[in-house]
Amino acid sequence: MISNKQWSLGAKLALLGTPFLLLVLLSTAATLWVSWQLDGGAAAVNEAGRMRMQTYRMSLSVGLGQTDTLLLKQIEEFDRSLSLLRAGDPERPLFVPWDDSVRAKFAALQSAWSNYRLRWLDGESATSADLLSETGEFVSDIDALVLAIESHMAHWTSLLYLLQMSVLAM
Repeated sequence: MISNKQWSLGAKLALLGTPFLLLVLLSTAATLWVSWQLDGGAAAVNEAGRMRMQTYRMSLSVGLGQTDTLLLKQIEEFDRSLSLLRAGDPERPLFVPWDDSVRAKFAALQSAWSNYRLRWLDGESATSADLLSETGEFVSDIDALVLAIESHMAHWTSLLYLLQMSVLAM
């Protein structure tokens, strides 16, 4: 016996509309997740920019012969910023979008920081030109990290636009 049950118009519309509704909900959730990633990456870029400012402050302190206490405080502040980038902060949100390029730039920055820190903590006398040159080189390592993070975020931004267009199309 074959059943010739007729589906009501409402049931047909529900059956047809449910997949689209699910796709819109999934796309919206993905959009929110990508937005969260962009927020965290933007905070990481801001923190790295702050590290440039901290570097110039330390350089100024060394150049002016400021007290060791002030310089140690500035070094501790820079170390906290580096740790914050490494570990992230989900409450803020702040997190570095780790990929191979960003990891390489971060490792180079850590190495450069160790060298820069040892150079000025050991109290070696140096000319202003040495200080200026080494500070510029160190800041360029920070800039390289910022550019790597921004490049990663550009991909997330493209994905966000794609998801928004898919929601609009549906």
